[in-house]
Amino acid sequence: MGSGRAINFQPIQNPDFLRQRASWIRNTLDPMVAREGPHAIGCDVLLELDELLRRLLDSKVSIEDIRYSRIHLAIQDIAGKATRWPCKVIERCDELLDMWDNDYGDFNGEALRTLLYEPGGRFHGIARPEDFTDTKLLTRWLQTPSVVLDPDRAKMTGDLGFAAGDWWINTMFAFRDGIIDSGDSRPGTVADSDGVYALLLVDDVEIWGPSFDTFTYRPVTNNHGVLKLIAGTEESRRPVRVLRSHGVRSFWAPRAGVRYDGLHKVSGWRIYQKQGAGRMICEITFKRLPCSTTADSILSRPFAEEIEDYKEYKKMRREAREKPSMHRAFRDMLDLDGTRARRGSMRV
Repeated sequence: MGSGRAINFQPIQNPDFLRQRASWIRNTLDPMVAREGPHAIGCDVLLELDELLRRLLDSKVSIEDIRYSRIHLAIQDIAGKATRWPCKVIERCDELLDMWDNDYGDFNGEALRTLLYEPGGRFHGIARPEDFTDTKLLTRWLQTPSVVLDPDRAKMTGDLGFAAGDWWINTMFAFRDGIIDSGDSRPGTVADSDGVYALLLVDDVEIWGPSFDTFTYRPVTNNHGVLKLIAGTEESRRPVRVLRSHGVRSFWAPRAGVRYDGLHKVSGWRIYQKQGAGRMICEITFKRLPCSTTADSILSRPFAEEIEDYKEYKKMRREAREKPSMHRAFRDMLDLDGTRARRGSMRV
């Protein structure tokens, strides 16, 4: 179906405009074409896309702007999925890729590597390539006057200004922004003696989820934070922020990183003793509260460019650990028996 929007005639040399257009192609049009086929694109959208491609063919876009905007990846996505897209669009994309290949050479080279720490990258001004451990990241932030790490902020009720669908590469960056009180990547709760404020779902703590709006949570331990959720008090009825890690065994898990899935409230629970188990098992059912962000919009995160950032970050961390000069710092993270040292947690 058409979008009904007017064709956007912003300057083609504007890298931010190209970045927005690349995201539009990759995160809006391509999923729609994948679901519904080439005829899903209405005439007005097709004209807008064709006009964009024609202007790119008629312009000399610098390799720096191509890298920053990732427009080449959007064009490659169309050309590489030729059976999905209308033939005319594919032909223009092939022509454009040939032109850029002649101008700049191999698109898989270092010149077009994903920006992370450079200007325009996700971590510019936030971290440096050598900050490949959580300890190094935390040390840098504590030494940066503009960064305020406040674990107590996460121990407040509500969304704290975050929107459902907000996404981070890992829990450390979610902690930096203040939605949780620790960078610990293990499943747990953000809680204090007054109640529970957030859940981080990892591994197998989400045991049942018939829809995105409802799931059942089985905590790792029955700590006092969990008991607050089932106390039947006014505090236990307060909404809780729910974050899903890509490591949670759930149909609703993000493909990478950590995603905030909105405010939820307890809708029921049960406590039982599993046969042969020495402790009581607690299972708590949550229901997502309505918000202005649709479920489809939340589940669309992470976007294509966010997944690229995640992969590049993991790759650079691996490369840093493999450098001889980094070996000592990496070994400091390990116990004498070769297992990763257990990190302290501010979560209860």
